[in-house]
Amino acid sequence: MSVNASDPNKHPKSGSGRMSAWRAINLVARREITTRAATKSFLITNVILLVVIVAGIIVLSIFTGDDKATKVGLVGDNSQLSETIVAVGDASGENIEIVPIGNADEARAQAKEGDVKVALVPGDAGTNNYEAVTKDDLDGSLEGVLRTAVSQDGLTKALAAENVDLSAISADSTLTVSETDPAKPNEGQRIAVALVGVSLLMFAVLQGGSMVAAGVVEEKTSRVVELLLATIKPLHLLWGKIVGIGLMAFAQVVLLGGTALVAALATGILDVPTAAGSMFAAVVIWFVLGFVFFATLYAATGAVVSRQEELGSSSAPLTILAMAVVYSAYFGIGSLDSTLMQTLAWIPPFSASIMPVRIATGDATLVQVIVTIVLMMIACAVAAWLAARIYQRNILRTGARVKWKEAIKG
Repeated sequence: MSVNASDPNKHPKSGSGRMSAWRAINLVARREITTRAATKSFLITNVILLVVIVAGIIVLSIFTGDDKATKVGLVGDNSQLSETIVAVGDASGENIEIVPIGNADEARAQAKEGDVKVALVPGDAGTNNYEAVTKDDLDGSLEGVLRTAVSQDGLTKALAAENVDLSAISADSTLTVSETDPAKPNEGQRIAVALVGVSLLMFAVLQGGSMVAAGVVEEKTSRVVELLLATIKPLHLLWGKIVGIGLMAFAQVVLLGGTALVAALATGILDVPTAAGSMFAAVVIWFVLGFVFFATLYAATGAVVSRQEELGSSSAPLTILAMAVVYSAYFGIGSLDSTLMQTLAWIPPFSASIMPVRIATGDATLVQVIVTIVLMMIACAVAAWLAARIYQRNILRTGARVKWKEAIKG
């Protein structure tokens, strides 16, 4: 038997005992939270995720230690300086590997490409001056090793000569540091926080959105929705489910993300709390916008079917879009300045994953951040309007799956 709910006037009116909008949404949201958050599967899943996150960060901190040798390129044949650099590095706890390089141009190229951490280029002939060429910033401890080694090398050479004034030795041995591509402060740490946020967004959308859609179908198949709509308007029921499940997803993000942040700071993977904290705030803003966009549309996918078995096919296009949004940030992080990535950064819902990364790298201007947020809010409003239209017109329909064109037109 099929019921056509395309006409809102066929539903009981507010005079039939319906409650206020705020109270109705609040009651439905609380019902979603209490019934779903108390399930064993939900609690066990979150405990497992917390354990996996903490354990993963600890393992990552172990395998990203300083055991790997730092490659230092050296132009010219200066075995004495090579041995001095390695010896000074060992004494200070730095594992250094010397890479011989033929000329200054090759040294700069290898430093720029990251083949060596730093390349030492000798200065004018007859002096013991060197230029340390590095792609971005030179670690303070490594710089100290190189300065000490260059100074010792100059001292050794000076002592080998006759009638050398020792007071002039230090002045004749210098190391100048130059960067081919200056690093942005704390960029790597901000990117890490942004990517974690994107991962949590995918988790929340796929899990939370599926819960919204499944809840809608469950109420349709059990005919509970007919009882609920006797006292609650369709839109209030829809938004109650989205708000309730959305709050659960947001709480998960805060819990999981906060745990990851604390664990990363404790293990030393992140060492700048202010940078990490500001990026976490940006991630939360885009998470809320991204979740609202997808959750409303997932609710619409549940309204057009009457059986749980049909939900997978009806929500498949939305799931593919959600995965495309997330993976665009992962695979595009190395080419954020490309035309494709710059264009996608303006287009909702792709901006929900790309903009946090662009903010992390410093490629996003304040104007772009504000405009993309506004555009994403407009997209959320359009998605909410479309989902509400589909939900109101199809929530009481049973039987065969409704085609999207028919679902929208009612």
